Order: sequence, then structure tokens, then C-alpha cells
Amino acid sequence: MKKIKNLLQISLLIISLILIKNTIAQPISNHFFGENAWMPDTIGNANACTEPPCILYGKLHKQWNPVKSSKASIVRFGGIAADKNIPTNYQYIRMIDSIRANGMEPIIQIPFSNYRYTAQQAAAIVKYINVTKARNIKYWIIGNEPDLGYSFTNASQIANYFKPFASAMKNVDASILIVGPEVAWFNYPIITGLTTVGGPDDITGKDANGHYYLDVISFHTYPFDGSQKRSDVVSKLTAANSLQDNLTYLNSRVAACNIAHSRTGVTMLKTAITEANINWQNNASDNLNGVGANSFIGGQFIAEMMGIGMKNSLDFINIWSVVEGNATATNIGFIDAVTYNKKPSFFHFKLLAENFKGNYLNGTTNQAMVKSFGSNSGKEINVLILNEDLNNQFNFTVRLNSDAISGGNSLNININAGIPNEYTDVIPSQATVLLTFNSAGTIIKRQVYSLEAHAALNLPPTLTEFITTAIVEDIKSNTSDLDLNVFPNPSIGKFTVELNKENSGKNIEIAVVNSLGQEVYRTTSNFLNGREEIELSEAVADGIYFVRVKDGENIFTKEMMLKK
Repeated sequence: MKKIKNLLQISLLIISLILIKNTIAQPISNHFFGENAWMPDTIGNANACTEPPCILYGKLHKQWNPVKSSKASIVRFGGIAADKNIPTNYQYIRMIDSIRANGMEPIIQIPFSNYRYTAQQAAAIVKYINVTKARNIKYWIIGNEPDLGYSFTNASQIANYFKPFASAMKNVDASILIVGPEVAWFNYPIITGLTTVGGPDDITGKDANGHYYLDVISFHTYPFDGSQKRSDVVSKLTAANSLQDNLTYLNSRVAACNIAHSRTGVTMLKTAITEANINWQNNASDNLNGVGANSFIGGQFIAEMMGIGMKNSLDFINIWSVVEGNATATNIGFIDAVTYNKKPSFFHFKLLAENFKGNYLNGTTNQAMVKSFGSNSGKEINVLILNEDLNNQFNFTVRLNSDAISGGNSLNININAGIPNEYTDVIPSQATVLLTFNSAGTIIKRQVYSLEAHAALNLPPTLTEFITTAIVEDIKSNTSDLDLNVFPNPSIGKFTVELNKENSGKNIEIAVVNSLGQEVYRTTSNFLNGREEIELSEAVADGIYFVRVKDGENIFTKEMMLKK
């Protein structure tokens, strides 16, 4: 009877936590946006390769600058190759140092490979990296995809190796956090068994030395195998028994484990997806217009996946992967393996990683082919809009709260930021728009990335920056005839900007802003001769403009009339 009473109390606590969670903002982890370090040139001892190949001929080492520019914050070094062939000490350290040199946090996988490697070897790796070499790696993974690579079918098979490995590793360094079980998909029976509080395979509690076996429960997700249809892609993530439902279920399990094992604060059990993509292989003809990892909608799918992850409090999600594949089917990295061009998945990843901070904001739309969600950092509100419609552009209104939207636009979007402001615009077909508002709900930035105008031309998103009315008025009142001159004025669109001040040769920013605060032109100049020639696009309309020159903290402005 006492056991039943305790279970009832835990159940009531879980229900209360879920109800509370659904009514408050979800914090976005500061290392949420992750990548997988695949593929390097070599993994394991190339001269005595246990399970060939050890030499992979990967080009990861040439792609660190793009990975850094994607704004990834955490990078996993793991997968099947690093499980089958234990990396050398040099390979571990080189990978760790490369990741950190580019401002990211490493996650290091140690090999298990169905008992090929031992808990003592795992402890030795932790000791070498964290003690001998003082690299202080925080996140450690044990093995890779036991339900696929080892054909394990139940939780006890995983618990039998996971517990001794975790204990041996934490006996070396008790501060590390262990990630697992790294199942190849959301394997309900295995995850349920490993998170059944007090069960024989529960790995969420403590060992004999008082160390938690598991700190981040993880799985991989590749929803498709390359044979999917576009309609499948659009509906998959929120369909029954897919990612949204899986994370809801997992969070309920984690909540029960945290309560039962008194895990609070920094010891709370968290969740992660350590490998994710639209599919594990592409259709052999996949391209920008397809539905795989090379496609535009494939990039949108990853963005939606990350949005669902933020909504459900994932600690991090690592997209598979940087660059790989010698054929279309295996070319699933976010950098093309042949051309090294950045794919739509790269630019969607970057739009989120660069802008989404603070708290996740839920979004709703009235169009089935359009998804939207946002974030609020306290300083900025960001709203991502994914138009997956093949043919239809939409006039849209975004309202930054849940109230009814005014006007008659065909697309209405509510973002629960608690601000009664609306913004109207147009989103093209097969396009993604990121809107950035200030804390008062005034638009300050818009980024547009579409299949036709950007991805097909290998171009990044188009950025438009807006200036608030107050700043425009400030510009008008702070023009300086002494330091800046623009001539001829009025202009037909070709004019000279003259800066009457000494310059050391560094680049100085020049922008032309209309009366609404929208930038119509931007460039940089070294002003070595004191002048810069400007030619505006013929599409820029007649009117009053402001030429703004920014040199560090100094801003000089001049009003100019455009009259063609």
C-alpha cells in the first residue's frame, strides 16, 4: 500500500510539473545548436585497423571556418566509426582542440562496440584527456546505437554495459556528464526500461560511490529513408507517435526519474538528440527541389525539428553532419561534399543558431503549409516563418500575442510574446523568413531565404535592417556638414560620399537609409582618398534618404534627395 501511495504522489507531481511547464516560457539552452564532426580523414590506428576502413579521406579539417560561421555551439565526435575503431590519443586531442579553437564545446564518445572495448579502457580515455592533458571535457557518450550496431533489443542488454562504464569513468572524474543510451531511433521499449524508476535496468540513479550513471538521456532521429513524399515531410514531426509525441513522453519519464532520485539543480537529468537529419540516406536523385538532405524543404524540416526540440526543453540537438558522402544518397552533411557549397540545411541552422536565445515562444498559423515559432531574449524577439507551400506566396500578419489578428491577410501568425503589436509583410512560396523585433515589438531586422532567389543561386539570406522612427529623428538632428559631404545633392542615384577626417585605412561602413528606416544600400570603404563613389539600384524610388557613415563608435549622417 505504501508503494502504491508513493507512486501516486510521484504521478501527481509529474502532472503538476507538466501543467506548470505548459504555462511558462521554455528556456533555450545556451548550447542547444549542435553539429556532428563527420567526417575526418582517419579514425583509429591506420597501421593496425581493427575493422577497416580506418582511413576515411574525409575533409572535415577544411570545414571548421564554415562550421564556426554556422554558430554551432556544441560538436559531437562519435558515430559508428569512432565506436568500431578506438581513436588514437592524437586524434582525440586534435579533434578537441579544433572544436574549441572555433569556439564550440566538444562532446566525446568513447567506444564500446559490443564489448570489444572495456570499462577500464573507457576510464583510461577519460584520464588521458581530462587529467593528463587537462582538456576538461564535460560531456561523454558511451557507445553508439546499441539497438542497431549491436542488435540489442532490450534495456537490460544496455544497462549491463552502461553502468560499469559510467562508474569507471566517473571514478576518474566525478565532474563529467554522461550521455546515453544513443539508441538509433526513439526506441520505446528500451527507453522505457532504462527510465523505469527502481527497475532492474534503471540507469538514472546512483552507483555505489554516489555517482549518477546517466546525466543526459539521448537518442538519434532520422525519420525517413529517402523514399518519403513531400506530404510526409510537411506533416511528419507533429504526427502521432513522432518527434513531438516522443519528446512529450520522454519528458514525463525524465520528470519521474528526477523526482524519485532527488535530482535537482545541476544534477537534473536532461534530454538530447545527438544525431538528427531528415533522412539517413537520400533518394539517388535528390536535389534542391527534392525532399532529402540536399533539398530546400529538407532545410526547413531541420528548422522545424529544432523548434520542436526547443519547445520540449532539449539540452542540445546535434545535426548529422558537417560534410560527407561520395554519392548523392550519402551526401547528407550541411556542406555539400562535392562543391563545398552551403546547403539550405546550413542556412536554416544558422538562422536559428545565430538568433534564437532566451526563451522559446510558441507560434500558431492558420495555414497548414506554414509553420512558425519564436524566441525572446529580453532584448530581441525573433520569429521564424517556414512557408513549405510549393506555389503560393502569402500576405501575412504576425501578432506578438494570442489575440485575434486584424485585417484580411490570408496568413495569420500568433507568437505568444505578450505584446499587442502586429507586423504585415509577404512571404514567397518555398521560403523562410526570420523577423527580429526589439523588446517593444518594433521590427528591426528581416531575413528572407527562398528556394528560387537564394538557394538556387547559392546565395545566403537577404538581410534588411530597419531603423525605428526615434532613431531616424535622431539621424535628422545629428547631421554634420563639417565631417561628411554628399554631392551632387539632389542626386539621380550616382553620388560621392566625402569624409573630411583622417583615416588609418580601416574599413568604414556606409549605409543609405530611407525615411522609414529601411536600408537600401550598404558597403564598406577605406576612404584612403577621402571619397567613395556610390551608385544606387534603379529600383530605389525617389525621395528623402540619409547617408550614414559609421567609423567605430562615431556616426556621421547627411540628408540627401534622390530625384531621377
